Amino acid sequence: MKVHNLVKVLRVNCAIFICLCTISINAETVLEPLDYRNNQYRAPVPTTLQGARVIESPEALKAFMTQDNPVLIDVYPAPNRPDNLSQNTLWIEPKRDTIPSSLWLANVGHGIVPDSLVKLLADNLPLNRPVVVFCEPSCWHSWNAGKRALALGAKEVYWYRAGVKGWQEAGYELETHTPVRP
Repeated sequence: MKVHNLVKVLRVNCAIFICLCTISINAETVLEPLDYRNNQYRAPVPTTLQGARVIESPEALKAFMTQDNPVLIDVYPAPNRPDNLSQNTLWIEPKRDTIPSSLWLANVGHGIVPDSLVKLLADNLPLNRPVVVFCEPSCWHSWNAGKRALALGAKEVYWYRAGVKGWQEAGYELETHTPVRP
């Protein structure tokens, strides 16, 4: 009788454990929102971007760059020159180490952007080449920018989820850039 009770307790504990594992897996799944993400940009992102293809690894991006010559767009945010800054005051543009041959279109990945940034992105979307958008891991700016590129009519959009950090951690070189401004 004692063995029977022990087996019963083990079954219940196993069932509880399996339920907790399932809840944990589901809690990490991030669904695509219907619109752009407007806050908490540094948070887990979906694994998909409807209408785009996802590049999962730096090695896959490197191979894609070699074969398809895409336009690479880094959307990492950067401060703008303050509007109230005197014209006589020196403003030094921020710098960022990024994937070689990229355009750094800072701030086009915010959820709400001014028309000037929408135009900046539109003006840099290729007509006859694929485009790869990226930022950093777990960064909604790149997801938003990919969604925006699709909305602007880009035909071949790729989203590189691992971003500059993933590229660098794989041992690939970086280049220093300043942002392209409207």
